[in-house]
Amino acid sequence: MAPPSIRPAVLDDSAAIAGLVAQLGYPTTVSEMKTRLESLLADPEYVTFVAESSGRIIGLIGAYLSPALEYNGVHGRLTGLVVDEAHRGDGVGKALLDRIESWLRERGAAMVTLTSGKQRAEAHKFYRHLGYDETGLRFAKKL
Repeated sequence: MAPPSIRPAVLDDSAAIAGLVAQLGYPTTVSEMKTRLESLLADPEYVTFVAESSGRIIGLIGAYLSPALEYNGVHGRLTGLVVDEAHRGDGVGKALLDRIESWLRERGAAMVTLTSGKQRAEAHKFYRHLGYDETGLRFAKKL
């Protein structure tokens, strides 16, 4: 497979992104995704990139810049990475991570963090393979 093209997401990508987010385990409607994207695309500290192959969106990644109490400057926070099931293992995820890491570096981030559900063993191997260290646990509470 030829490397995918990576580009910023646009509102017209809502249906494809909704499908990918559902594959990640977060079912949503196209309308809900369009509303989310409208907000995210308007935020200059947040970015969503999509991977395209043969005119079809096959992956996405999102991240934002944030100051932190625990270090100087800004850091990046990866909020989502998913590759269509039919294209996993084809290098799409690595291409997306490379692009988001470049975007973050260009904006002064010295670190990127992410959380990954404990059930995602394959994702954990993928992140470790690309130099990410496991540094703690994630806790969540619905409000």
